[in-house]
Amino acid sequence: MAENENTENTMIEMIKVSRIYEPNITALSDISLSVGTGEMFFLIGRSGAGKTTLLKLICNMEVPSKGLIEVAGYDINQLKGNDLAHLRQKIGVAYQDFKLLGDRTVAENIAIAMEVSYKKPRAIKQRVKDLLEQLQLVEKHNTITNELSRGEQQRIALARAVANSPRLILVDEPTGNLDASTTEQVMELLNRSRLAGATIVIATHDSSLYRQSKHRVLELRNGTIHSLTEGDQP
Repeated sequence: MAENENTENTMIEMIKVSRIYEPNITALSDISLSVGTGEMFFLIGRSGAGKTTLLKLICNMEVPSKGLIEVAGYDINQLKGNDLAHLRQKIGVAYQDFKLLGDRTVAENIAIAMEVSYKKPRAIKQRVKDLLEQLQLVEKHNTITNELSRGEQQRIALARAVANSPRLILVDEPTGNLDASTTEQVMELLNRSRLAGATIVIATHDSSLYRQSKHRVLELRNGTIHSLTEGDQP
């Protein structure tokens, strides 16, 4: 799948996207959004505002009721088979409910994305070690995931999302179970990924993540999107 050269500066393009659930529930309405390659931005809003739905649309877990979604220059809802699988390998997702394999070890969970991409075992082992060191979870390397606390599972879900150095990282409520010190570790990890060239979308209601940030902040209200100025930020 060749790269679209004319969209190399735009990672996500959404044009008048709506998502309506049966019988007649509008989760998102006429969302237009452009996210630059290498940008980090925060998507905020109350519970039920549509943040998770928007992330699911971007990574093709759901399809829009109407509108266009392009990721890396491709209409993600038109891709099929190997082309879709190839693009998905470039997207890392840290889900709000983690979606970890509970009967596997921490190391096995983090390694999965790299194994699918046929990375060399030595490189996978080193990457897992590095990520666990960054998140201060080295001692959990061989722990079965179901034996971890919620906060530990949350960090492992993030480590798995960034492990394969994806071009796009989608993070849903990354700090809901974390204290201030651990939250700082998580943001440092995401910033390293951004500096390495990744585009990062963070859906959150944790104002401490974006209050002092210079990155763009967008708010979802009743399924529509609003830009915030510094003075508007909650």
